Amino acid sequence: MGASNENSSKRAKTSSSGAYSSSPNLDTPLSYEYNSTSPLKRPMGQKATKRKGKAEANASESPSNVVQDTWNKKVACMERLTQCKEDEMEFKAIQLLSKDTSMMNDSQRDIHEKYCNKLNKKYGL
Repeated sequence: MGASNENSSKRAKTSSSGAYSSSPNLDTPLSYEYNSTSPLKRPMGQKATKRKGKAEANASESPSNVVQDTWNKKVACMERLTQCKEDEMEFKAIQLLSKDTSMMNDSQRDIHEKYCNKLNKKYGL
């Protein structure tokens, strides 16, 4: 089967008579040539490429940037907490201002009025 079909033959015919050579075909170019000064390089594998990419990403973020970002997040969180506490105090002030004084005695009303005046000055209510 292989001898009759010229396309399926793996050896190269070197003469016009159809005889096969015993030596390899020297006309075909080699994919690489041996050079002792530069070793053969192959492409980087998928895992190695991924590791290299992660290492470069981590190297691009300097420790000072990470510290600064963390600090900025902490400051923003503290500002939000402060604002929430101020809002809570303002809400309590409004509740105190709108409290029913009809059941209070005179000394309680005087204290209530003093606190209401302070809150009015502070919050402009």
